[in-house]
Amino acid sequence: MHPLHFQSSKEQGINVHRYLPGTQTAVTRHWPGLFQDWPPGPTPFTEYAVNNNNMEEVAVYTGLVWRLTAGLARYAIPAYYRDEAAQALGREPVLVDWEYDIEAESPHEVRDNGFVPGHSTAGTSATSRAGLFDLSTPRDLVRLLHAVLLDATSEITVFAVAPGEARLKDLVASLNGSSRPSVPSVIRNEDVFVDLTIGSDIDYYDAITIASHTDLQPRLDALATDFAGRIETYETGADSLPDVEAFLSALPALSGIDLDTK
Repeated sequence: MHPLHFQSSKEQGINVHRYLPGTQTAVTRHWPGLFQDWPPGPTPFTEYAVNNNNMEEVAVYTGLVWRLTAGLARYAIPAYYRDEAAQALGREPVLVDWEYDIEAESPHEVRDNGFVPGHSTAGTSATSRAGLFDLSTPRDLVRLLHAVLLDATSEITVFAVAPGEARLKDLVASLNGSSRPSVPSVIRNEDVFVDLTIGSDIDYYDAITIASHTDLQPRLDALATDFAGRIETYETGADSLPDVEAFLSALPALSGIDLDTK
């Protein structure tokens, strides 16, 4: 079985794929340096949001999300940590009324709560709305991870939609108002919805939920096969990486992306 194995189903009339690794994360042979002190400068966390708890699998997730949504405009809601995300990205979001909520407290299943009222660390009803941020490069996604990886579990929802101001306007409209939206009503045609949940504490787990009106199974199969090779190559050489610089040089090949490339 591939390290990235997706359970596929039809939900609300659209295609839904879930990656639920439980305790068996995508990368199982880790760089020993993750458990040592790092010198000043770029680190696994500053560059890829990788640490000795959320390890190399986070780089794989970033690569998966970015590669799966290639050719589309990407916007994301970081659950709860809206203001922290704005600080990490250096720009303000578009405020929206709804955000997505997945509970991954069981190894191989999730509670999908769908869209829930947006909230933030601001904490007041007047300001506690969700924030929708545009993502220009994979590094923006890493910056969002920096903002949310503060709790027992963290969540970022990505909406990959057709480029253009008109489509963005419609996306924002679909995430606002008193009526609870649904994934089928928010995404259209070739759009891709991705929810990335990362567990940090005991009894919280990683989960990736992908949804689209189109059949993404062939693309997911191709990406899973590609990542299997990348992970095998990485794990073969992980023990021999001498320092942080070498580790960071190995992660583009593992993730399949350059952090600063659109």
